[in-house]
Amino acid sequence: MSAPTAGLPWRVPGALAATQIVHWGSLFYAFSVLMPAIAAEMGWQRETVVGAFSAALLAEAAAAVLVGTLLDRIGARRVMAVGSLAAGLGLLAAGQVTNLWQLYMVWICLGVVMATTLYEASFAAVTAAFGAQAARRGIAVVVFAGGLASTVAWPLTGAMVTELGWRDACAILALANALCALPHLFLLPRKAQPDTRLVVLQPALVPAVEPGLTDAIRQPRFWGLAFVYAVVGVCTATIAVHLVPLLQERGLGAAATQVASLFGVAQVAGRIMEFLAGRRWSLRATGIVALAIVTPAFLCLASATADWVLAAAVLFYGAANGALTIVRGALPSRMFGTAHYGAIAGALAGCGALARSAGPIAVAALWQQGGGYTSAMLGLAALAVAALAVFVLVTRRA
Repeated sequence: MSAPTAGLPWRVPGALAATQIVHWGSLFYAFSVLMPAIAAEMGWQRETVVGAFSAALLAEAAAAVLVGTLLDRIGARRVMAVGSLAAGLGLLAAGQVTNLWQLYMVWICLGVVMATTLYEASFAAVTAAFGAQAARRGIAVVVFAGGLASTVAWPLTGAMVTELGWRDACAILALANALCALPHLFLLPRKAQPDTRLVVLQPALVPAVEPGLTDAIRQPRFWGLAFVYAVVGVCTATIAVHLVPLLQERGLGAAATQVASLFGVAQVAGRIMEFLAGRRWSLRATGIVALAIVTPAFLCLASATADWVLAAAVLFYGAANGALTIVRGALPSRMFGTAHYGAIAGALAGCGALARSAGPIAVAALWQQGGGYTSAMLGLAALAVAALAVFVLVTRRA
C-alpha cells in the first residue's frame, strides 16, 4: 500500500516533469538527430561521432557518486539549478566545435552534467520533498513526462536541424536547458532530512539508523540491487541502439521504424499502469512482475519473425521498462532511508550507467561474431532471469 499523498508538494514533480522533457530531449535523445548532421559537415565517421556520446555516458557513471553526495549535502535545488546552467553552456559549446577532440571534450563534460540533471537527481528532489513512503507517486509523475521526451525531442530537433543547421539547433537547445534553472531554483526542496517514519512503517526493510554509502556497500543487498540496475541498463541501452536494425534483420524492412516507435508509447503506458496499481501493489511486486516480463520479450526478439509477435515483444518490454524506472527510483529510499539517498542511489545509478555505455558495444561484438542478434538476445534473456532471482532475494522481508 502506498502512503497518503494529500497535501504533498506536487509543485516539485510538476516542475521536474517539464524540465526532464527538456533535459532528456536535449542531452540524450537529440544526439541521434544531431549526429548524422555533425558527421556530414565535419567529414567524420558516424562511429567516431557516436564515440563521443559513449564517452559522455562513462563520464555520467563516473560522476554519479560525487553528484549523489552533493545532493545529500546541499540539496537538489542548487545541484540541479547549476546543472541546468552548465547544460546550457555545454550545448552552446557543442554548436561551436571544429575539431574532434573538442567534440569529445564537450560531450564528456555534458556527461557529468547528465548526472546533475536527469532522473537520479530528480528522484532525489522528489524523495526529499515527499519522503520515502510517498516518493513513488511523485517519481511516477516525473518519469511519465520523461517518457515523452523522445516523442518531443526527435521531431523538434530534426526540424531545427533541417531549417537552421545543427549548430543553431544546439544554441536553441542550450537556451531551453539554461531556462530550466529557474524552476529548479525556485520550486525544488532543500536537502532531505532523515525520515523517521520509516522505522515504524517499514521496520523489516529500513534500520533505525539510516546507513550511509560506506555502510550500504557492505551489505549484500546493495550489490544485488547494483546487479539488477546494471542488467536493466544493458537491456535499455541495447534496445535504444539496436532495436531498429534487429527488427530489420527479422524481415520488417521499412516497418521496423514504426514498430520500434511502439517502445516509447509502451513505456508511458507502463508508467501509467504503475501509477494506478501503486495504491495496491508494493514496489517489490511491481519489480517482480516487470522483470518477469523482460525474459519472454527478449526470447521473442531472439527468434520470432512474425510481425505481430515482434510488435508484442516491443510493447511488453517497453511497458516493463517504464514500470522499472519508477521502481529503480523509489526502492533505494525504502531499503536504505532518505538521509543518504543521493549517494546510495548515485552509486547504484553509476552501475547502471556503466552497463548502459558498455551494453551496445558488447551486443555489436556478439552480432559480428554470430552473424545476427540471436545470441545477444538470448544472453540478455538469461541476464534478465538472473536479475529477477537476485531482485526477489534482496527485496524480501526479514
